[in-house]
Amino acid sequence: MQVGNISASFVRPANVTAYATGQLVANSVTPASVVPMAFTLDNSFPMGQYRLTRARLSKSGAVITNATFRLHLYQALPTVQTGSGDGATWLTNGAANWLGNIDISSMLPFSDGAAGTGSCPAGSEHLIRLGSGIIVYGLLAALGAYTPASAEQFTVTLEPLEAY
Repeated sequence: MQVGNISASFVRPANVTAYATGQLVANSVTPASVVPMAFTLDNSFPMGQYRLTRARLSKSGAVITNATFRLHLYQALPTVQTGSGDGATWLTNGAANWLGNIDISSMLPFSDGAAGTGSCPAGSEHLIRLGSGIIVYGLLAALGAYTPASAEQFTVTLEPLEAY
């Protein structure tokens, strides 16, 4: 049973400092102020097990040179570790709550931004069983030497999210 797509957004800091591979792309350079994306399942989503096969990423900047990203998904709120805010090496706690990752390996330019999709590694699917929570959390990391637009907005959509 397909139950729909859910999105979450954030705006990165107002700078154009280039990212290196493995660096966190987030809303704040201060680790304690980083707010992971929260994909909230509303009442139309029954509790249970879900199969996630794809994610879509859009951004407000149209530049696509080295715009490759890894979406890390968690079943509980991750904590960004000291020294790991926007533009620093991605490092969180919560290995037990890490669900996996989806790579967005290419993006297409549009007149009003850029967009791309990614699927689970090696064609596998994420099978997610939500125990007591109804939120999936996400953080982005750069996979290339990407130079962002200042205050660039990122939106991630999980699709399709299916209950079975």
